Amino acid sequence: MPGERIVLAFLELMRPALPECAAALYADGVRSLRVVPVFFGSGGHLKDDLPNLAAEIRARYADLAITVEPPIGEQPEVIAAIARAIAR
Repeated sequence: MPGERIVLAFLELMRPALPECAAALYADGVRSLRVVPVFFGSGGHLKDDLPNLAAEIRARYADLAITVEPPIGEQPEVIAAIARAIAR
């Protein structure tokens, strides 16, 4: 969509971390974040770590809306694409 930016952030070990990205985007005037986890399923990072980080970011920036989507590997379009690739 016009005006949207896609930024890669990490939960651990690599940079930039999600809170760093949120801070930079907020400083640039962004007030709505959509987080799409690039995981195949919901493990500990998505059940515990990501919700905790999102809550910390929400607490820090009260006027920043954050939406956390299901992991990319659980989205129907991705599942269908994987099934097609396997069927070849």
